[in-house]
Amino acid sequence: MRFPEIRAARTVEHGLYLAVLALWVLLAVALCHSLRRTLPAAALFGSPLNIFGLTVLAAGAIPHVVTSRLSDLYHADGTTPAEQATLVLLWQANQGMFDALLLVGLLVMPVGVILFGLAMRWDPAFGKATGNISVALGVLGLAAGMVMLVDPLSAVAALGVFALIGFHLLGGWKTYRLSTTA
Repeated sequence: MRFPEIRAARTVEHGLYLAVLALWVLLAVALCHSLRRTLPAAALFGSPLNIFGLTVLAAGAIPHVVTSRLSDLYHADGTTPAEQATLVLLWQANQGMFDALLLVGLLVMPVGVILFGLAMRWDPAFGKATGNISVALGVLGLAAGMVMLVDPLSAVAALGVFALIGFHLLGGWKTYRLSTTA
């Protein structure tokens, strides 16, 4: 019902989310490049898992493309209550698909984060502390994804997203610091 009031804000929100995901892809490539000499298997498997998870999350980053049209139809003159009820069901089905994409991203990306963290533990430039924190954030993200798998309405998904944000802030800062000292 309120979507027309928040349409512009949601569009900006989704655009920024997509931009952040694109930046995270760059970090995954940089980490793979940095860590492949230390623990090649972890870096070479962690990077594609991370990028695949980001791709799935990016696919779910623009629900307003569908919801805007559904909202326009819902609020159009002459739309009957029965048509509005059908549009509500379509909206819910659409939201379910975007939630499924979020869940897949929250299940795949943390595995890549864990692998990156293991590689960081063995890389003297990153250090054990950064690696351990990264592994912990990956495990936290994976646990949140598992809880969401069991209870799709759980708010724990936010914890998984925050764990991924934390890893990318930590990994990005550490990678940036290492690139300026090299």
